Amino acid sequence: MYHKGKPMSRRPSGAADADSRATLELSRRQIIAGSVAVAVVKDIPARMDPSVDACRAWLALEEEHQALIRRWQELDTYLIQERYWSDLSRQRCAAMPEAVELDAMDHRLEALYETRQELLTALPEVPASTPQGLALKLAILAIIVMPDENEQAYDLITSALKDLHTLAL
Repeated sequence: MYHKGKPMSRRPSGAADADSRATLELSRRQIIAGSVAVAVVKDIPARMDPSVDACRAWLALEEEHQALIRRWQELDTYLIQERYWSDLSRQRCAAMPEAVELDAMDHRLEALYETRQELLTALPEVPASTPQGLALKLAILAIIVMPDENEQAYDLITSALKDLHTLAL
């Protein structure tokens, strides 16, 4: 991205909605909520509950998305601090191998965003028929509901996850 002919740090476009509202890393609370869900769902055959496969697919996309965001941040920091990215011309920036990697990440992030959104839109229609499927749905909610936007909703989701874990033991 350029401003007045100067390259600027670029934010991954695939991270435009939820990631713009929160830090790019999962919070400690979100990781704990996800861990509780994973503890509840281990060793459950997906064929027993269609929501398990659907949720696992979304969670795998989320994991890839987070890894790409971290790589983006590392590369962006490197370019700014070591390669003086913001001082170079547009042509010199475009010629750097890192620019190719950033562009490839842009495209992948956009594709991941679209696929995650499609799956997220479909998830309410996929019934959870086991506690594991329900736990995975709640784990996804714990990831997408930002605690700083709606702390009460987030706390309720994580509380329900913990309760479900207790009941499933």
